[in-house]
Amino acid sequence: MCMDQKNIEQKRTEDLELARAAFSGDDQAWRRIYDDTSQSLFNFLCYQTGDRDTARDLLQDTYVTALGRLNTFQGSGTLLGWLRAVALRKCLDWRRRAAMHIRKLGAFAQEKSSFTDSTAQEAFPGLGAGFQDALDRLSPRQRAALLLRELEDLPFAEVAQSLGCGEATARVHHHRAC
Repeated sequence: MCMDQKNIEQKRTEDLELARAAFSGDDQAWRRIYDDTSQSLFNFLCYQTGDRDTARDLLQDTYVTALGRLNTFQGSGTLLGWLRAVALRKCLDWRRRAAMHIRKLGAFAQEKSSFTDSTAQEAFPGLGAGFQDALDRLSPRQRAALLLRELEDLPFAEVAQSLGCGEATARVHHHRAC
């Protein structure tokens, strides 16, 4: 067995012992797991989501899930790899929920933006017949941000919450829509 293989096996054994100790209630073991893995997982989730606040939420969800399921860690890989798989599943769930929410907002936006020319003129004076065409050219997120902000007069914090993104991202979607 080469030296690298020996180190990998030793790491797996240490991780398995650490996971078992944390699962049985050892706070120091759990603290060590968190300290050893949190920054790497946070960076991974930031890359996956593109939003630090969402990454923090998903990181918390990852650790809550992991704490309850540490007994399922078999030691066939590293603990960080196992936690990264849990984090990825959390991220994929978040993406599915966000996509569903975007589709609902898109349908809402289409419903709200299906104006006749006279209604469009009343809601947005001076925009004329090309208003619907302009809305149709926007991405679903841009359209939703524009309509929620301008039609519903929601603050950017609520627009962001509706879109499932950070407030700065909601502002960017709104700005690009304008």
